[in-house]
Amino acid sequence: MISSLKGVITKIWGSNLEIEVNGVGYDVKFKDQRSKFKVGDEIRLKIHMAVSEHDISLFGFETDEELDLFKLLITVSGVGPKTGAQILGNSTSMEIIKAIGEADVGFFGKIKGIGKKTAQRIIVDLKSKIGGLGELNLRDDLPLLDDDLGASLRQLGFDRKEIDKVIVKLPSELETLEEKLQWCLQNMGG
Repeated sequence: MISSLKGVITKIWGSNLEIEVNGVGYDVKFKDQRSKFKVGDEIRLKIHMAVSEHDISLFGFETDEELDLFKLLITVSGVGPKTGAQILGNSTSMEIIKAIGEADVGFFGKIKGIGKKTAQRIIVDLKSKIGGLGELNLRDDLPLLDDDLGASLRQLGFDRKEIDKVIVKLPSELETLEEKLQWCLQNMGG
């Protein structure tokens, strides 16, 4: 298993770097950083080696934080290594963490190849793994009586104004989250 590479960049094309280490060239998929690096630069990258039935690919990251976030992203069903790298290539780690914490479906929807359902799955699957920041952001953003209900509606793509408007009208006899969510979905926009 390859966990890091330190060598000289011998070729740059698209989102790939060829890094020569002791006479061996490694093809590493990396964010499109043509302006950041040039051929001849010495570089050290953290590596994730993705092995599938028909391919072995190396994905490079500058920091342990990026690598850890990448590994979390690819645990989500429907997010493979190429999509995970694409997410990190389009945004900083903090922007991604913030989008997960705030249940920002639109943030992930802007990335090529990620539809609304995959964006929702990323948020739902990773919200608890990302930790405290996301929880605080959700509470600050949704000061409602029922944080779980508000968070669920945000994850489905509704904005705060729509959520506040419908939750205020929520009948008190509804007890479970499922009942409340179903009622809200039936009464959105009304």
